[in-house]
Amino acid sequence: MTSHTVVATANVNRALGTANARRALRGVLEHEPGLVGLQEWHPWRLRLLTETGTVAVARRREIGRRRDGYVWTNPVLGDCVVGARRERFALVDARSVALSRVGRADKPDRWLRIEPPHRATVATYDDRERDRTVSLICYHLVPGVQALGAYRDDRPLLAERHRQEVGRLQALVDERLALGHTVYAVGDSNFHGLRLAGLTSAWEGRDAEQGTLGSTRKIDDVHGPGLPLSVRLLTNPSDHKAVLVDRAD
Repeated sequence: MTSHTVVATANVNRALGTANARRALRGVLEHEPGLVGLQEWHPWRLRLLTETGTVAVARRREIGRRRDGYVWTNPVLGDCVVGARRERFALVDARSVALSRVGRADKPDRWLRIEPPHRATVATYDDRERDRTVSLICYHLVPGVQALGAYRDDRPLLAERHRQEVGRLQALVDERLALGHTVYAVGDSNFHGLRLAGLTSAWEGRDAEQGTLGSTRKIDDVHGPGLPLSVRLLTNPSDHKAVLVDRAD
């Protein structure tokens, strides 16, 4: 029987109240993905994670009473959370990595034209079913940089910032691949058509399928090894559809 891994990503809008955030999370977890990445998920939603497992704050310290379900990493800095099904994956370590710092922005709605920093969360797991180490990278890149399929000419600061964030994300992927890990990079790139070298987008060859934000824009993605067996969109209370991807190991 072929082994496979189901990986999910979901941007759960930060403006959602507790009940809707819970619905969005549970709507993903009811499909029992092995690995999960969440964006726009901040520390005040910690309790929602402990309802579905525990939250690791150090290698040997976890918050929450449940010992089944998921083990989550919710960093203090950044809005990217990662989780793994405890019965399949054992957490080895996790860290938050800066993709950009506070900087000037040319997006009109930013307060004082300041763009906040963006970070990725990187976790490493031992696969209990296979002799391999898995790295999960969850990212959320700067928004407002694309129009008509290309970088916006009227926002050069944001466009350059996005390029730099993509470069740092690619360096994380390269680093984990060089260690011999199986790598999944999941999240919201805010750029339709983003690709990462060494991995395959879930949307490769699926241009005609529905978008994750609006009818056509596929900015939420699960990059991983090889083409997926299936890709499924999940509607939830957030403005983004979650993405559920099944890949053969």
